[in-house]
Order: sequence, then structure tokens, then C-alpha cells
Amino acid sequence: MSFVNPILAGLGLAFIALPIILHFLRRKRKPIQWGAMRFLIEAYKRKRRRMTLEQFLLLASRVALVALIALFIGRPILGSDSLASGPRDVYIVLDDSIASSITLDHDHTEFQTNIRQALAMLDSISASAGDRVGLIRLGAPAQAVVSPASSDLISVRRLIETAQPVEAGADLAGAFEALSAAIQSEDPKAPPVTVAIFSTFRRGSADPDHPLPKLAAADREIRIVATEPATAPADNVAVISVEPLRGIVLGERAIEGQAAVTLRRFGPGVDSARRIPVTLELLGIGPVGRGEALFEPGATEARVMVMFSLPPEQTVDEPVLIAKIGDDALNADNLAARPIDRRRSLRVGVLASRTLVGRVGLDRFSPADWVRLALAPTESSTDIHLIDVTPALIDAPRLASLDAVILLEPDAVADDAWPLLRRFVDRGGLLIVTPPDKDSVHLWTDAMTSALGLDWTIAREPVSAASDTSIDPDTRPADDPLLAMIAGELGALAAPVTVQKILPITSISDEGSIVLRLSDGTPLLSAAHPLTESGRASRGLVIYLAVPPSLGWTNLPTRPVMVPIMQELVRQGVGLSHESAVRIAGRATDLPGSASEAVDTDRQPVDLPLRKAGVYELLDAQREHLGRLAVNPDTGGVDTNPIPKALLEPWLVATLPGPGRLAWITDEGSLQRAGSNVGPAAHSTGDSKLVFWLIIAALCVAILETALARWAARSMQRPHHTDGSPA
Repeated sequence: MSFVNPILAGLGLAFIALPIILHFLRRKRKPIQWGAMRFLIEAYKRKRRRMTLEQFLLLASRVALVALIALFIGRPILGSDSLASGPRDVYIVLDDSIASSITLDHDHTEFQTNIRQALAMLDSISASAGDRVGLIRLGAPAQAVVSPASSDLISVRRLIETAQPVEAGADLAGAFEALSAAIQSEDPKAPPVTVAIFSTFRRGSADPDHPLPKLAAADREIRIVATEPATAPADNVAVISVEPLRGIVLGERAIEGQAAVTLRRFGPGVDSARRIPVTLELLGIGPVGRGEALFEPGATEARVMVMFSLPPEQTVDEPVLIAKIGDDALNADNLAARPIDRRRSLRVGVLASRTLVGRVGLDRFSPADWVRLALAPTESSTDIHLIDVTPALIDAPRLASLDAVILLEPDAVADDAWPLLRRFVDRGGLLIVTPPDKDSVHLWTDAMTSALGLDWTIAREPVSAASDTSIDPDTRPADDPLLAMIAGELGALAAPVTVQKILPITSISDEGSIVLRLSDGTPLLSAAHPLTESGRASRGLVIYLAVPPSLGWTNLPTRPVMVPIMQELVRQGVGLSHESAVRIAGRATDLPGSASEAVDTDRQPVDLPLRKAGVYELLDAQREHLGRLAVNPDTGGVDTNPIPKALLEPWLVATLPGPGRLAWITDEGSLQRAGSNVGPAAHSTGDSKLVFWLIIAALCVAILETALARWAARSMQRPHHTDGSPA
């Protein structure tokens, strides 16, 4: 037998000595001799044996009553449910994930409940009895803080008491993998293992649809005890993301911008409509915009566009945009941040043959001329700095100095230059490609798609289009970010554009890569992130415009839409190619760009992976400032809906080798066996029945003690009224 509350049980059992001490230290009165004393003494001698028995029974009933009360307070645990059945290793799995920060009442979080219950279990463990304790924290990725188990209970207690919740999701799978590794690393003859999980098992922290790794152990007995899952639902709204429509801001002046804020909600209130106020702030500045998101009845996601004002560069040179909403059951997910890349200008390389001096007339303009006019329409244009590069002179140093490359003569690119362009894209560069202004067979297409890792097939000969072929703006995907800033005017601007010839993509695996089509359905503008050899998407972006800006192919260069399209392709394309300075808590295993270190607001280095949300400063190898990194809460772990115990029991038991045992720890600290639906784990009643019978036994003993006390009181008076004896 062991006790959930061993200290209270020990104090209660110590009080057993109280009725014994009072019994033997009862004050004895000195007898007074008088005439009839001898008759009373004779009567007392005849009844002394019976009175002694009565007094012994009374004392025994009082001792038993105190013992039963002590057992009830201490909450005994019998049989295999006991945590104290000889030396054992106890691994405490503490849920410190973002879901544990839920506040249900009186500003008391579920994480604080997890801490309290973990410390209560630690009180039942004794290092002197050979017990050892390990500690694993669930915040992703799961941390084996103390592993293998240690007998230094004081240090484990300190680690539990000082633990703080993180904004990362729960990683139960990682925790069980760490448990298996710890158990397998120990001697097979080591004590039995108890895995104690302290979590409320909400949807955000547990997923019974995905099996957990099995706890592998040679011949060691393993059992699981866990706190009972939450049953009370909680309404929660999370900020999923904040996305400025323009990822890169050029120039020093103040500008007006737009940001898309996405929210998601959980809990019983999903069926009703709801409006959520949204505030946009700049770090260190304050509110710069407000909006309101509307959830339709039954909708779990809402998106709102919010206007904001960005001060000039002299006020804020590294702006960080933050979207915030009001308090709810889980405040840890009520904001999301995103740094805005602010630059003086972009360096764009135009890869084409040198323009001949003295060209006159629009029909003599080359594609490079039209591109230069669209990107730098006036001599005062400073946002985009154009650099002419001859295709034959492509080299790595030149590409490294550019943000974007517009390749207008891909047929002039040497075979050994395509890998250089691929490395440029992989490092986060933007590559815009158009066919050369030639009617000959185009043999460069296979070399381009192969070197860039694009699953495209491009025609080798231009295709003539019908005379009325135009751009169809309705084919643009609604979620396309490239032309999002001009989406409202695109229909009117593109209406006068016609196409005579096109070198189209004839086969494409991802139809979502097509940004614009012609009226006959032919892809006109496509964009994709190339795939690396490992199958991961490259940082950079490749855009293919199926017509060169030449009047022999299309009248696009002379139409008003030419300038906004080229400007947006470059500005938005560079923004989409540039590596994002945003990470998710628990998944932040790397730093962007050339950053080698991240520091907090006190300029103290932080270890990867980053589990705490916030804005960090990025430093290079020389500890020079590089920029800022926003780490946002893991909204994949904020579902506040409870999980039925009937789903959790078989899910947890399935991790045990052989016939498993699972017991639930109630909020009061007692253990309950899992229900009968678990199979091998359910062969006895819970400890709640033992407590019930302790109460019944205490009541019966109390009644018996009262009866014995009255009987003994009468017996003490009978010697004064014995039959036949003189008074």
C-alpha cells in the first residue's frame, strides 16, 4: 500500500497514539476509606475483568476510528495501481505546450494544474527506497530534461517548479521516442517503469488518430498513469498569420499598405456568427491600423484586409508588423508578427545583348528597351536599379550582387551558365524568363527546365494565335500574390492587349503555377519555386512569360498594363523569393540567410529550436546586426476542444509492450483504473470504491465507539447499586 498524500497519512496515523496516551495517563484518584468500602471493593473485583474488556474494546474502537480517518485523508493506493511497490523509475511527462496555457477560471491555467499534480506525485517518491525520477517536457520538440531517471529528486523538483509554458505545440510522439530511448539504455533488470503524463489532452495537444511510438523494453514492466482529460470546452480564436500584400517596401518615404490577417476559431461557439476586432501594430511604434474579421455561422476561419500606415525610414528602419486580437481562453495565440523587408532599392539585372545606339521608332525597340522603360519610366526612378548584363558574361560574383534577373535571351545562355542561374535561384533570387524575339526553333527550353528543376514542358516553336486572342484576367487564381496589388484594375488594364505569337508551356504538373491565361486557355504567365534534389522547394522563384515584350509577338509593351505588370513581377517576385524572417515556435530549427545566432531583447543568445514566441535579433558570425526574426505561436496546437476519455485510453495503452496498464489521476490526486473498454488494462475497480468503503467503515466504528462508551459509563456506576450489597 502507498498513499497519494503520504504526509497527511503519516500525520493522521501518528494521532493513533493520542487515545492510547490518554487511556494510560488517565488520572487515578486516591481511594477514601469509609465504612462500606469493603463491599464496593468486593463488587469491583467480581466485575473487573468485564470492565477491563469493555475499556479495551473502547480504546480499540477509538484507535480504529483515528486510523480510518487517517487512511481516508492519505488516499491509499492498493495492488498494481500503487506507485510505491518497491523501487521504481518514474518518468514525469509534463505538458508545457501552448495548449496548456488555457485559462478557464480565476486566471488559473491548466499548466499550473499540471505543475501542482506533478509535484504531488513527486512527494510520493522516495530516493531512500531506491526510486528514481526522469522529466520530459512536451513542448515541441519534446525535451528529455532528466533522462535517464535520476535519484536527485531535489533537482527534478526545482526543474518542475521553474518550468514555464511555451508557445510550441505538444510533441507526444517525440516524448515517447525519448522514453523508449531512455528505457532501452538502462539495465533490463532495472526497476519497473511508471510513465506519468500530466496533460489535459485537448485536441491541440493530443491526436488519437495518429498512433504513438511503442515503449520498447526488454523485460521491464511499464505502466502509464495520466491526469484525467479535460471535459469543459473553451472558446478560442487564434491569429494564424499576418501577411503584408507587399513583402518588400522600397524607398525612405512613408507609405500606406495592406495586410491580410487570417483567424481561426475553436470551441462550442463555432456555430454562431461572431465579429473579432483586429489591431495592427508596429513594434516599438504602436497601433497603425484597425479592422474587423467576420466569422459566418459554422465557419472556422476568417480573413480580413487591414489598411496600415508605415512611417518613413527615419522613424522605423526595420518595421515589424504585429496583428493582435482581444483576450479569450487562450491568450498565447492572440498575436502574430512579421518583419517587413525595407530596402532603398532593388538591383535587377537585364540579361540581353547590348542595345545599338541611335535606334529610332517603336518598331526598333528591343525587348530589353521595353523592360527598361517599364521598370524605370523616368530618370528620377530610384526604387529599381537596372544593370545590363550580356548573357555570355554571366558569372557567380555578378549574380550574387543582384536581387532579380530578367532573362530576355535564354538561347544565348551557355550550358555551363544554367547551373549558375540555378544557384542564384536557390539562394533566394528571382529569375524572370521570356522567349527570345526569334521565330526559329527554340532549343534552350529543355536545358532551362532541366537545370532549374521545373516540371514544365515548353514548346520548341512559336504558336500563332487567333487575331482576337487576349488576356483573360478571370483565370488569375484568387490567392495569387504576384499580381494581388493590381488585381482590381487588371481586367480594365489588360482588355486592349492582344497576342499574335506565343511560346507556351504545353505540359505542367501543377496547374496552380499558372498565374494568367489567354482567352483561348493557353498559359501566358507561370511562376514556381523549383524543387531541389531532395524534393524541397527552393527559396527562389522562377517566372515564365510566354511572350517576349516585342511588338512582333504582342502589343503588350505599348499598353498601360505593361508598367504595372513588370513592376509587380519584380517587386512581388523578389518579396516571394526572399527568405521569410518568420518561424513557428517549436519548428524554428534554423535561422534565415547568413545569420548564425539569435538573441532576445536582453541580447542574450537563445538556443535552437526556438520554443518561445517573440521577436529576436539576428547576428552574423562576427555578432553584427543582420535583422529581426519573428517567432509566432504554433497555431496547430491551439485546438481547445476536449477529447473523450474513451478515445484516449486505447490510444495510450497501445504504446505499452504486451498487456498494458493505464490508470487515471483524478484532480484530487487519487488513481482510477481505465475503463473496461481498454481490455487488458481493466480488471479491477478504481480507488474511489476503496475510499467509499473507508468512509462506511469509519461511520460504523464511530457508532460502535459511541455504544461502547455509554456501556462503559454504566458499568462504572454499577458497583454503587449492586444487588444485595449495603449502600
